[in-house]
Amino acid sequence: MTTASLHTAIREPRQPGDRRPPLLIVLHGYGSDEADLLGLADYLDPRFRVIAARAPLPLDMGGHAWFPIEFTVAGVVVDYEVGERSLDQLSRLLTQLQQDSGNDAGDTVVLGFSQGGAMALELLLRRPDDIGGVAFLSGLWSKKRMPAEPASAGVRGKPVLQTHGVGDPLIPIAEARISRDLFGELGVELTYQEYDMGHQIDADCLRDLSDWLRVRIDGD
Repeated sequence: MTTASLHTAIREPRQPGDRRPPLLIVLHGYGSDEADLLGLADYLDPRFRVIAARAPLPLDMGGHAWFPIEFTVAGVVVDYEVGERSLDQLSRLLTQLQQDSGNDAGDTVVLGFSQGGAMALELLLRRPDDIGGVAFLSGLWSKKRMPAEPASAGVRGKPVLQTHGVGDPLIPIAEARISRDLFGELGVELTYQEYDMGHQIDADCLRDLSDWLRVRIDGD
């Protein structure tokens, strides 16, 4: 279906409860689409209603992206202007989903893998009062995106799970640790985990993700 100008795929809760289902918004990585992470729903807390969004930028190689990236000898070049437009669409999607369902920050989590992780964190910075936490999986976040005070005040204490593979060939673990330190400067409630894996979500990572998401519903 198409929601707020973004195509989405929905997985309804496998275990409906007496209260409204918590909302998990899932953002895929570069060159993928909404189907890529939707299958995670089978391994996560069954009470979640999972909404997987497709990035708006089609790629010649196939798949979609939230913003263009170019690998040069000087490093990775990111088109932040396109990223901001994608963020606008994600913000509208969040608004529509919460208006339709009645969900709020108390039961809304955003999960992003790789490039989708950066978008999830940016969405939290823009809408901290509407998001209860972010799962940042195998992602990269730049110091160039660090907000000035008081723009970051709203995210202080917000739960963020960051996972990364020590053998990631696309985003080296050293870059992930830089992102980790930046999150510390933001003052989020960070859970940081490294795994013996590449650019992926392995069984151990999936287990920790599931446990972290359960706490978002039930508390400690």
